[in-house]
Amino acid sequence: MNGGPAITVEHLNVSFGDSHVVRDLSFTVQEGESYGIVGESGSGKSTVLRVLAGLNRDWSGTVTILGEAQGPRRDKAFHRAVQMVFQDPYGSLHPKKTVDDTLAEPLAIHGIGDREPRIARALKDVGLPMAFRYRYPHQLSGGQRQRVAIARALILEPGILLLDEPTSALDVSIQAEVLNLLQALRSERRLTYILVSHDLAVVGHMCDRLMVMQLGKGVEEMQAATLSARAPVTEYAKELLTASEGFRRS
Repeated sequence: MNGGPAITVEHLNVSFGDSHVVRDLSFTVQEGESYGIVGESGSGKSTVLRVLAGLNRDWSGTVTILGEAQGPRRDKAFHRAVQMVFQDPYGSLHPKKTVDDTLAEPLAIHGIGDREPRIARALKDVGLPMAFRYRYPHQLSGGQRQRVAIARALILEPGILLLDEPTSALDVSIQAEVLNLLQALRSERRLTYILVSHDLAVVGHMCDRLMVMQLGKGVEEMQAATLSARAPVTEYAKELLTASEGFRRS
């Protein structure tokens, strides 16, 4: 971790037809940092993540990742360095592929050898026993599936993980387990995270800094400590905080 920028976004704009879903958004994430993007449904936060991951190719602005200016299409080296964990562990794993198949596939695509030790390490790192290696997704719980999805993202040893609501589809009882796992992995591997969530408590727990988005715009950037102190500056961020606290109390 050298403290330089891992991700720089300048004047990002994304439109779908007549709908302008990301509007002139700029932010920087330092190497080794965990950065949150929060907002209500439809605020544009997941669209930003898809642009960063190379999944959305229709955008304007400047995106620089690990010192390289990024175009709409990304090469294999990019996908080895930057991986995404999706919201839905049910939808992101192929139902007819075993855990072993799922973990071996990225290694085959990137022509990486030493498959056995890499798969063994990936399972160990996410807290799954080797006995799970030949199971299918339907034989796993939601939390176990998300651990497999995290293992798949980590097996290429990326420097950056993009996390799209990684626990929102899971039972509340196991959300904390997965978040704590992600925190431990970030520390051990010195990873850079961008975490998208509608849940301010999750972002406050996981992130160093965060951006609040509303209707495609970044309305306030703050330290996690500001969130913990319940001291945002903008009215919208205050309302979002109040709404999330009210939801948690009910």
